[in-house]
Amino acid sequence: MFGNTPGLRTLIAGVAIYAAISATPLVAEAEPISNLVPVTSSQLENAEPGLGVQYFRGWKFDSIREILELKDWKKPRVGEPLPMLNYNVGPGDVLTTKSHDLVGAFIDGYIKFDQAGLYLLAVQHNDGVRLSLGGQEIYEDPIVAPDRFSPNLEVQIDQPGWYEISLIYYEKKGTSTLELYWQAPGSDEFEFVPAEAFSHTPRGDETT
Repeated sequence: MFGNTPGLRTLIAGVAIYAAISATPLVAEAEPISNLVPVTSSQLENAEPGLGVQYFRGWKFDSIREILELKDWKKPRVGEPLPMLNYNVGPGDVLTTKSHDLVGAFIDGYIKFDQAGLYLLAVQHNDGVRLSLGGQEIYEDPIVAPDRFSPNLEVQIDQPGWYEISLIYYEKKGTSTLELYWQAPGSDEFEFVPAEAFSHTPRGDETT
């Protein structure tokens, strides 16, 4: 089902094992996520490729809640946009920072669904992540842990177009991973959500 590349063999194994043994993550709905509304053309007027990101660096997070609490009184710094979510870097730089550890990130922008129908999404992450689509939280696994996959997340798209997407993510120490896959309607394989499916509205100067 997931094809023959090593990364996607890992995906099917990871999803199966993770779904079988872990009850920790929160999946917002048992039924497919539905009733999503695409953004308007005016919201896309100044959009650029990739996803926007804001960072906290040098903070030892243990949960998504701690990142949100910090944002209540401290403003994160705008970072270099993420072309796509295909980061599995081991002990290297976390996302587009120059830091190997202690990074929190607020990621947002738009994702384009080219056709109507049922999509499957899957996230691999290390450490915690919260994923929202069209303003609905659809997955959360908030704690520190090694690489793991979400269950398959069913998303019903009634109208092709661009939809809001956001993630809260952190890496505490060691290795970092943040990857987003999808399986489009009519396909029998997962693949990375491609770069051309992401855009964002920049926030001032985007730096590293």
